[in-house]
Amino acid sequence: MENYEDWLANRPSLTEDRSHPNHWRNRAADLKASAGALWHAMGSQDAAIANELGYAPGYRMGVACWPVYHMLCGLSLEVIIKAVLVNRGTPPKKIETHSFEKLHQLLDMEMDDERKRLMTFYESALVWSGRYPTPRNASDAKLLSYYDLASDILTKPLSMIEGTSIQLKVSSGATDWQSYSAIWQAYADLF
Repeated sequence: MENYEDWLANRPSLTEDRSHPNHWRNRAADLKASAGALWHAMGSQDAAIANELGYAPGYRMGVACWPVYHMLCGLSLEVIIKAVLVNRGTPPKKIETHSFEKLHQLLDMEMDDERKRLMTFYESALVWSGRYPTPRNASDAKLLSYYDLASDILTKPLSMIEGTSIQLKVSSGATDWQSYSAIWQAYADLF
């Protein structure tokens, strides 16, 4: 058995230790759990939770937390994909991107058009949702493009209001907990 001084001199640095694939997987799972906590806070008990947190009556967790939920979903998907890549031996410096398209190229994994659009939404949510009212280098065109993407992903047409050009839409369910969780798990299964 080596002595303590030898172990201390040869042990990985904190940075090297924290770069272990298990740390990446655990952080992805923590972000997923945080997204899940928000999902449940936005549910049927949102008024009680808002009250417990000291918000005024009428404060809606389901409205306030929706962008942050999407941001956490996107971040947890990014980190679980990076966990898979680190586990496969890709150095963390090589995965310094938020681009899901680039990460999928590194995974050597194709995305169908529907998945690509959804992952583009989650990637955009990292920039356009949950953190700041407007990100760096924002423009009206970029913001409107994000709104269009969000509408396309988050809603689906229900019906036209007769005699008008008004289109009713309902939730598509694409980012609901069950849908998001299934996508996250598919990546986690690659770990």
